[in-house]
Amino acid sequence: MDGRKLAAILLLMAMMLSSLGLVYSAWTDTLLVEGTVNMGSLTLAFDYKEPPECHEYYLDEDGQLQKGEWEGKDVGSVSCRYEDLIEDPHTGKKGYKTLVIVVDNAYPQYIVHTTFLLHNIGTVPLSVYKYNITGEKRDSEGNLVYNLLWYDPNGDYIGSLWEDVNGNGVVDPGVDKEVINLRITNALPTQIDPCRTDKREIDMDFKQEAQECHTYIIRVTIMAVQWNKVDEVSP
Repeated sequence: MDGRKLAAILLLMAMMLSSLGLVYSAWTDTLLVEGTVNMGSLTLAFDYKEPPECHEYYLDEDGQLQKGEWEGKDVGSVSCRYEDLIEDPHTGKKGYKTLVIVVDNAYPQYIVHTTFLLHNIGTVPLSVYKYNITGEKRDSEGNLVYNLLWYDPNGDYIGSLWEDVNGNGVVDPGVDKEVINLRITNALPTQIDPCRTDKREIDMDFKQEAQECHTYIIRVTIMAVQWNKVDEVSP
């Protein structure tokens, strides 16, 4: 058999095998890679172990703050607490979402000072970027009189609470009454690493328009974001 016939026979056999799927141009294989990704947790809370502290003060004749009430009187009273217990799913640590300050029988120039502790109970560094402040005014029987509106024109948490007299949810200086000056220390945003805490303070000064025989309830919640995303949420 000459070479041309042999080549023709080999080519024909290759074409037949190819049609049956038995000839491949390259080796093939599949590699399966398995892995596990554990996500972190972003959880800011008011501290579980250290409760808030609140005290009443007054200004003496020299304009200096003194603890208690003028001339030892016992007219007003203040209490504070945390509410809304939470638990981080990764660390198992607990904390609270809401700070509540209750002032009974306030009067003009009644001053309340509150300290509280923020705690990063998650696993990711976070930045605190906003406080949400709401409130209520209730009568001696516990009935709601007005909601309180937070007004902070400069965004520095040096502002005031107004009684929403017309109930529209917006501060109207010609109608609503400004009753409490409120200031929170420490500028925002601020970063808190996991397991770390940050102590802060609230000062409230009741104005002339504040009514005796009423209860003012102020609630504070705090918003945080992952530390490297704060520019996306800060004003």
